[in-house]
Amino acid sequence: MGVEEAKRIIMEHFANTARRFGLNELYGYIYGVLFFEEEPMSLREIAEKTGYSLSHVSTALKLLENIGLVKRIKKPGDKKAYFKAIKNIREWRREAYYRKIEEDVRQTRENLLRALKEIEGDESEEAQRIKERIEFALERNAITEKIVNIFLKNDEDAVLRALLECLEEKLGR
Repeated sequence: MGVEEAKRIIMEHFANTARRFGLNELYGYIYGVLFFEEEPMSLREIAEKTGYSLSHVSTALKLLENIGLVKRIKKPGDKKAYFKAIKNIREWRREAYYRKIEEDVRQTRENLLRALKEIEGDESEEAQRIKERIEFALERNAITEKIVNIFLKNDEDAVLRALLECLEEKLGR
């Protein structure tokens, strides 16, 4: 029971993580199935193991592959595609979390700049208030972008240790 229960706990964790990111739990279960397998699995094998349809599994695998959590493998002499999970949890978090934040920050910047352009030349009091809020949001967004890029370009453990040291030094322990 110990090994199976441990696997179930991890599978639920991946399913809950998928939900937190606005995805169906299927994405987490697929990743979990692949995470525990030593050998790459076919689409059909994944569908059988998760109990989901081939079409749902196929759609989910495309997204998981696009965000770098799953790798597609071709075996010599076999036309089928096989899949394996990127098993480094740090890489999983990096791809699933920081890349999503990076994309959100980029979209936020683009939308704020578009909104700013819309009120360009408008000298009304309301336009000035909106402009101030947008400029403040752009400043915060730029800081967030720098922080996310630091995490993406450096070893996460080193960044977290340096961040903790800096915060403790600046804000007190």
